[in-house]
Amino acid sequence: MRVVAGYPGALVQVSSLFSAKALAQADPQVAERALARVGLTRDVLADPAATVDVSQHHALFEALAEEERPDISIHMRTSASMRCEDFGTLGLTTRSAPDLRGALTRLDRYTRLFNSYSVFALSAFGSECWWTNSRVAQSDGARLSHEAGLGTFLTLWRDANGDDLTPARVQFMHDPVGSVGPLEAHFRCPVTFGAEVDAIVLRGDDLDRPNRVGDKHIWEFLRGHLEESIAATEEDHLDREVLVHVANTLSEGVPKLEDVARHLGIGSRTLQRRLSGMGHSYQSLVDEARREVALRLVAEGRQSLVEVAFLTGFAEQSSFTRAFRRWSGTTPRKFRETSPRMPTGVLGHSARAGERLRA
Repeated sequence: MRVVAGYPGALVQVSSLFSAKALAQADPQVAERALARVGLTRDVLADPAATVDVSQHHALFEALAEEERPDISIHMRTSASMRCEDFGTLGLTTRSAPDLRGALTRLDRYTRLFNSYSVFALSAFGSECWWTNSRVAQSDGARLSHEAGLGTFLTLWRDANGDDLTPARVQFMHDPVGSVGPLEAHFRCPVTFGAEVDAIVLRGDDLDRPNRVGDKHIWEFLRGHLEESIAATEEDHLDREVLVHVANTLSEGVPKLEDVARHLGIGSRTLQRRLSGMGHSYQSLVDEARREVALRLVAEGRQSLVEVAFLTGFAEQSSFTRAFRRWSGTTPRKFRETSPRMPTGVLGHSARAGERLRA
């Protein structure tokens, strides 16, 4: 696999299944033009074990969508065409889970078998459950792919749980690429843009809905197979380890890169090089750790804003306020007053809650 332009140093691949399914929804002549434009062939996409550079997959979506503007629906038709059996053991595991909650268990890990690009997570906020993708889309093709990705998850959940499953709402970080109608028709709920994170928001009660053919024993057996498969292809999660350690030490001040490297048992230059290869800098991860912790603590309202500033490593309240405005577009006080519907993020309910990432 080669490094993809636009994703520095990362081997970023998705299953050929997604591109093949998209082509199947297009007019044959449109499909052939799109294939030629992005440098793919039907022979490659016919191999279920093949992977495609994510930049090519995004370019394919964009090429196919050009023929439909502004009422782009090919990505939603692609999502609707998916079935659990298309995803092998992962699909069978989803279908055999006793309920929707079980189907979502460790799904963020298992999807890596088909998609090494997106950053999916299951988060809780009050009575709601958020299935999120925090990867920022940089092109129209990527935005359409992100929409199709959440649409595919919902299709698979409906395949397992029942066609009447309907989210409370769906949201995306990017601006609309085409008409919202095809998305609302697929998700059957309000769809909004300009959000903090891409998310399917499910009601808590829906998580306990029994799946149509759920079988706990088969589900546990299949999960064992998935764990073995994912262990053989486990990605480097050094960035997450850095994120957790920074979050856990923010109340003592932002740790130096050298101290974090020593904690992880590697050299400073090695840490910088490996983070760069994953598309990060140390400072960007520090900023992300501060952002996650600050948004959660301000939203919870258990600590004063002065305490939140201290817990996120700011020596001055004014510096914290400026950073928070950059993260959220508003001041900490206004953010707290409006009670934003922020899910429990990567770092949980406090700086120390990040420890659960190590499990």
